[in-house]
Amino acid sequence: GYLGAASDFDEGLAKKLKLSRTDMRCLDLIGRHGPLTAGRLAQEAGLTTGAVTFILDRLEAAGMVARRRDTEAGAVEIVPEAAHRLQDLQRPVAEEMRRVSQHFALDELAVVRDYMRQAKEVFQRQMRGMGDDWGRTRDAEPPKD
Repeated sequence: GYLGAASDFDEGLAKKLKLSRTDMRCLDLIGRHGPLTAGRLAQEAGLTTGAVTFILDRLEAAGMVARRRDTEAGAVEIVPEAAHRLQDLQRPVAEEMRRVSQHFALDELAVVRDYMRQAKEVFQRQMRGMGDDWGRTRDAEPPKD
């Protein structure tokens, strides 16, 4: 339920910004890892460089990212105004989550943090284990009984 609700929130945020979920994912990666080259972004997102170039063109046209021409590899970074807009849109949920966390003791929150970190690592290991078959497996017809 938690993952579904978080996914729905992300979907709503993407729609509000008139972006796709993949656009938002790339924007998040750029925000978390700092300026990235298109190649590094493709690697982090598990996309082709061609797909990332298309996404970056869209994000740049939307005023969300800027390509830095001052570096040899042409890194991309989030435009400060776009970062502020994202923070403003995410602020209500962050504030409410902060209020929720105040109902728990620090040692209880440490357990939740550890659980969430380990759960994230499970997803990451599973994704690595799926390798190139991930797209084909996910899009395949379900087995017949």
